[in-house]
Amino acid sequence: MSNGSILIGWRNRWNKSLLRFLGRRVRAAVDIEDLAQETYLRLLRAPDLPEVRNPEGYLLGIARHVVAEWRDHQPREDPLTLPDEEEPCRDVCECELDSDISQLQLEEILSSFSAVTRAVLLLRFRDEFTHKEIADRLSLTERQVRRHLARGYERLRQILEG
Repeated sequence: MSNGSILIGWRNRWNKSLLRFLGRRVRAAVDIEDLAQETYLRLLRAPDLPEVRNPEGYLLGIARHVVAEWRDHQPREDPLTLPDEEEPCRDVCECELDSDISQLQLEEILSSFSAVTRAVLLLRFRDEFTHKEIADRLSLTERQVRRHLARGYERLRQILEG
């Protein structure tokens, strides 16, 4: 069986899983589609595809490498600054925050946080980094990341309820 026909089966079966996986690691939908395509292209060139015992794991493993390589080529941004986009914290707004809060109010609230807590919150919700990725990026332990997130959540709740 050729790699092309194997990949068609894999795509039909696990494409949603791949897109979810990429969506947790990448913000823009355009990038997600590009990274999925790059993943399939790499798999197409793989010599051992017919012998793979865990196809979904192999697919996501290749996707993990594609994302890591893609991130290495992205321009570095200062995680301590607020993004310049129109909706910088859309994910934070969707998660437990009242949708009536304006971008300006959200930026004002976040600017009142410590630089580290603000960075942890932005990397988690804006950039969808895992606790480990945030810890590595900010030279913290995963426990410190969890503490900053917990404090940030609590403070956001207090501000929004009060």
